[in-house]
This record gives sequence, C-alpha cells and structure tokens, in this order.
Amino acid sequence: WDQVVFVLPAFEVRTGTRVPGTKAELLQLLGTGDARPFYGTLCPRCQAPTDYGRWWALPPAPHLRVAYEVPWRDPWEPFYVGPAHSVPPFDERFLQYGFNRISQACELHVAGFRFVVLDGAFVVHRGFKEAGGFHGGREAELGRNRQLFRRFRDALRQRYPRSPRRC
Repeated sequence: WDQVVFVLPAFEVRTGTRVPGTKAELLQLLGTGDARPFYGTLCPRCQAPTDYGRWWALPPAPHLRVAYEVPWRDPWEPFYVGPAHSVPPFDERFLQYGFNRISQACELHVAGFRFVVLDGAFVVHRGFKEAGGFHGGREAELGRNRQLFRRFRDALRQRYPRSPRRC
C-alpha cells in the first residue's frame, strides 16, 4: 500500500443545497441536478478517469471500501488520500490557479503509484464551477503555470530515469 493513493470522487453541489452526508443522499442530488461531478462542465476530462458511471453503479456497501483501480491519464486532477511517508511532496512553485493538482498526480504516476477509487467516501465543493466565475488574474496564472508544468515534466524524466511512465 506504500505506492497506492485512494481517490475520492469529487462533486459540486448547487449553492444553497445542503452538502450530502452519504452516497445515497449524493445520488439523490445528482438525480435532481443539484449536484454534478466536479468541473463537470468546465473540464470534464480533468475528472473523467475517476469513472463516475462505474462509481454510481456500485451496489451499496455497509462501509468504506476500495472499489476499483484506474490508470492515470492526463489531465486528471484527482482528490486523494495517500501515505505521507511515500507520496512525493507537492511542488510549491505552482501558485494560484492551474496545474497544481495535475502536477502532483503526474508525479505520482511517473513515480509508480497506483490510483484506487474509494466507494463510501467523496468530497464536495459548495457551488457550481461556472465559466466566468473566476478571478481576473486566472488566465495569467494559468499561462505561468502551464510553462512551469512543461519544465516540471522534463525534470520528472531526470528524477525518475528508470520509470517507463510519462505524462
């Protein structure tokens, strides 16, 4: 388990909607349109590897469990829990908006980590993420971090020279 991270499916709930406490409550909100996958309209690819359809279809379980393993794919930005002693540290050069979670997940992949999705746990963002709902400096931050990410990927090849994985 030293090289496994546990992915928590991520969702957004409509502003003013009570945050669900169980998967059953979350599924009800999804059915009414009061919840949706995180970044579901802005960047569906950024959460797609979580495989929400598969997660929704899992039969109810009495407790938290590992549901399935998924391969990392660019530009996945999973929310996860992992072992503090072996997860590579977050690169703090990624300031503000853009490429922060992607860089962390990319390095986990190159370092040989496996991604397993948990059933019975999830994370929720209050409010729907919408185009135009970001601060004014977002595009400049995104451009700066995009350039940094390109250099970051090159550095990973040097940091993990024996890894056959790339991102």
